[in-house]
Amino acid sequence: MHTLIGLMFFGMAIAVAVWMLIVWRGFTQVWLPEELKAARVALVEKNLWIDAPFPVVGRPDRVYRLPTGQHVPVENKNRDLDRVFDTDIAQLSLQAWLLRHKGFETAAHGYVAINNRRTRQRTAHRVELLDDSACVRIINRYLDVTEGRAQPRKSRGKKCNSCGHRIACHG
Repeated sequence: MHTLIGLMFFGMAIAVAVWMLIVWRGFTQVWLPEELKAARVALVEKNLWIDAPFPVVGRPDRVYRLPTGQHVPVENKNRDLDRVFDTDIAQLSLQAWLLRHKGFETAAHGYVAINNRRTRQRTAHRVELLDDSACVRIINRYLDVTEGRAQPRKSRGKKCNSCGHRIACHG
């Protein structure tokens, strides 16, 4: 008899735990766009690299695989403003470029998921990704700057104040 009561309590505990997991997952996944709710997470902060045509290393925050087989990169950002920057689009585009070179089929878009530090809300912004030729131009520009063939443009934003390369730019 005691075994039966114990099993009943154990079964109830499992049911409550499963219910809590479902509720928690619902609350934590509210920000996900509909198309990603039907997708599965394919990669989470996994280093990807290639040597040709350029040596490139990247680590997408998350990559979702849609039911169609296409992969969608998602970049998480913690900010005070709910805003997408050009650098976010470039970062996602380069991640998609790298994924394609690793044999993954990618969508023409990605998402910037912004965790607003002020409101504590998380919002996903769909962005159209740059094409391969634009990605190659970004990589060439980066290589030209890092190898001394070109000078970097000076930042005009607040981010410059916390940059580790500030002395090189501003003397």
